[in-house]
Amino acid sequence: MNVPFSICSPKFKTSSFGYCFMLRVCSTIISENENQEYLSIYITLLRGEFDPILLYPFPYNIYLCLCDQSNQGQHIVSIIKPNAKLLSFICPTGEKNDEVGITKFCPLKYLKDIHSIYLKDGVFFIRIFIDFMNTGLNPFSVNN
Repeated sequence: MNVPFSICSPKFKTSSFGYCFMLRVCSTIISENENQEYLSIYITLLRGEFDPILLYPFPYNIYLCLCDQSNQGQHIVSIIKPNAKLLSFICPTGEKNDEVGITKFCPLKYLKDIHSIYLKDGVFFIRIFIDFMNTGLNPFSVNN
């Protein structure tokens, strides 16, 4: 993990008749005086065949989780709260909307450390949860 990277997921759906998305994770170097490397996560709303029956602009919170693989429950979680004014959340008119995400999701050193609880056998996992019930609860918290 010493070279810049950008990885895109395959297209995925929230359900058989749901929203279509794609996820991208990448390394980002911030050089404005801090010279820090971060794991960045972006999500893209894709055009889907059932878009006419879905609610737009997309109104649900999206939870992104870097999974703790040591079973200590120390997941790193961030939320993308949709903004109806952003073109990223309107019904896609083309193949896909502009991506939206978190540039400084977590320091990249969390994945470079040989004792990392987030990297096991060279693999890390990102989980996504969309809060369709608008509970506002962190689905990855051990206290829920």
